[in-house]
Amino acid sequence: MEYVVAAMSIVNDLQYADGRRVRQVTGGGLFMLGGVLSLRPRAGFVTAAGPDFEEYHGTFFSQNKLSVAGVHRTLPHTHYTTVRYAADGSWREESVYGPDYEKDNAENTMIHGEWVAALCGPDTKAVYTESGAEELFWQPQELAAIRTAAPNALLMWEVPHYNTFSPTQKPLIWPALRQTDLFSVNLREARELFGAAGRADAIRAIRATGKPCFLRLGIEGACVVMPGQKAVMVPSTGLARTVDPTGCGNCSTAAAMVGFAEGMPPALIAAYANVAAD
Repeated sequence: MEYVVAAMSIVNDLQYADGRRVRQVTGGGLFMLGGVLSLRPRAGFVTAAGPDFEEYHGTFFSQNKLSVAGVHRTLPHTHYTTVRYAADGSWREESVYGPDYEKDNAENTMIHGEWVAALCGPDTKAVYTESGAEELFWQPQELAAIRTAAPNALLMWEVPHYNTFSPTQKPLIWPALRQTDLFSVNLREARELFGAAGRADAIRAIRATGKPCFLRLGIEGACVVMPGQKAVMVPSTGLARTVDPTGCGNCSTAAAMVGFAEGMPPALIAAYANVAAD
């Protein structure tokens, strides 16, 4: 596969600050997959799931003629959470299977390097992961399996929100980041991660990592930060307000990954990512 997405499979019931509710949104990993598909017709998908995976995701896979060869049935149920948004855009979520379901099944949710490697080859251009910095994915032998199977691929990491805002997990981000080729954060995450006062400080800190970064700015658009170059900001257009932020970061980051891998100029990378999120 030219592009491989390695991510959690999850279903969300959404509860908005204004009282609106939407049930069974196929989130997370499928938004990432959708971001790749917005630019390329095929992609491989690697995930841990339950025997009920097709109940929630089967239609999407059949409509897009995608293989489920990378879906590993290691869980009693595919993850399913209720996400509650606050008025400031922050959120919290809890599994519908109880407060301990994700903790009790954390190990069986982790992506194995050999799972990803099985879908990769010399023609693979990029691999997308959202695996937390504490997860199996970042162990040397797991990454080695991927790098060996896909020697020409870029590794894109969407740094997890929960890593960034956890005092115990935040320090683990740096060793993982060093093993990536490019990464993505939103502005709030960047400010927390780098101790930045605002956008300009965040961009300077990102550039200092030496890694290309897709910086997500919400309704304002996106910014591509390349080492040694001026950051390129592309605003969103035609949006008076945020209609629904769910999955926008995942989708836009995945589209940006394709842009980086295809050698697009920064402005075009950000423009494609904005369109994918819109």
